[in-house]
Amino acid sequence: MQIETGNAGKLDTNGTGWFLGFSEWTRSGEDGAGSLRYMPVDCRSHGLCMKWMVHPAGDPRGIDKPVSEGRTMSILIGSGRFRIVFSESKDFPPEATREIVLSDSGDFATWGEGIYHRYAVDAGCTVLTLRWIPDER
Repeated sequence: MQIETGNAGKLDTNGTGWFLGFSEWTRSGEDGAGSLRYMPVDCRSHGLCMKWMVHPAGDPRGIDKPVSEGRTMSILIGSGRFRIVFSESKDFPPEATREIVLSDSGDFATWGEGIYHRYAVDAGCTVLTLRWIPDER
């Protein structure tokens, strides 16, 4: 599954703060081979969406999410605890899932297309989510 995690405030951004886009320092992913956060300057994208959501603890809206298109990034703003479970199957078999916990301000998860997700809110929080579809060349 194409999933990348980190903390926006702890990434090496060459002193610029830019952690998503065409900057060279957005290329470093967990595997060192690239990053879902990188888009070449000449690559176009479409379908840009941005969501600011205040989630109360126990928020019931986290189930039955559609399969992802393009790329998505969710970032924890401030305090709280937000768990995201990912699977390539809509049935979420336990042996084929990955869980990410966002618990520090700036924690993020970025994922690619074809991935199902659901979330649980352990402690009330605010999450900023970006979604875009890069035009593949």
